[in-house]
Amino acid sequence: MNKSFVNKIIVLSVLIVVVLALDLVTKYVFDGMYEEGTGVSLGIFNLIVVHNHGAAWGIFSGNQLGLVILSLVFLAIFVWFYVKDKKKSWLLTITFAFLCAGCLGNLYDRLVFGYVRDFIQFAFWQSFPVFNFADVFLTIGVVMFIIYLLIYAFKKDKEEPAVVDAVGKIVIEEPESEGGAKKDKNSNKIDLEKSENLQNTAENSPKINEFSVRNGENVDGLKAIGQIDGQSKIIEDKIVNDDVRKDVLKKDKTDDKNE
Repeated sequence: MNKSFVNKIIVLSVLIVVVLALDLVTKYVFDGMYEEGTGVSLGIFNLIVVHNHGAAWGIFSGNQLGLVILSLVFLAIFVWFYVKDKKKSWLLTITFAFLCAGCLGNLYDRLVFGYVRDFIQFAFWQSFPVFNFADVFLTIGVVMFIIYLLIYAFKKDKEEPAVVDAVGKIVIEEPESEGGAKKDKNSNKIDLEKSENLQNTAENSPKINEFSVRNGENVDGLKAIGQIDGQSKIIEDKIVNDDVRKDVLKKDKTDDKNE
């Protein structure tokens, strides 16, 4: 198993446990210290206990079953997306940890108490819903996930791999011309069917490949094959070495005659 993958799973597990513990412990402490609707002011924050029977701003109030199902659906989506992603970057790993921990924190409250224990309020924005640490990390996770999607989309646009169509032709997209129009895609198609025999020969007899290249036969087809398996590069290097060797031998013979 990849060491990097193991490290990411360890960090993922630790983050989920730490964030979930922070959320549940603070809820337990403040909910036990103050009655609902009471609390204390700490600068820009008011620590006031509120039992939220709905979602943000009290929407879906009293519909705990629906909110539980919705939480489970979102949690399943998070897990599916992370498992599906092959690269599993550190950004996605941390994002996944925050989203899962936040979702689990509020899901625990709904299943155990039938409501979510909130206690953090902006003193300068009291119309904003009271929230908890699970909400904080959920929000951070959503922002990070949007950043991840933007980075992923940007990288995907940068990559322009060759595309093989249904009839066995490679289509190589050319950049736009100075006039802004793209070249005809049909002019960029390399017919691999014509190079099939050459490919088979290239795999079995490098000497014939060299002969073909030296005499200008099917050079484009051979280069197309070389893009796939590196055969063209090997042949070109060998030809260069042979040509250099021959030049050296000719020079030695010329020197011997002059002597």
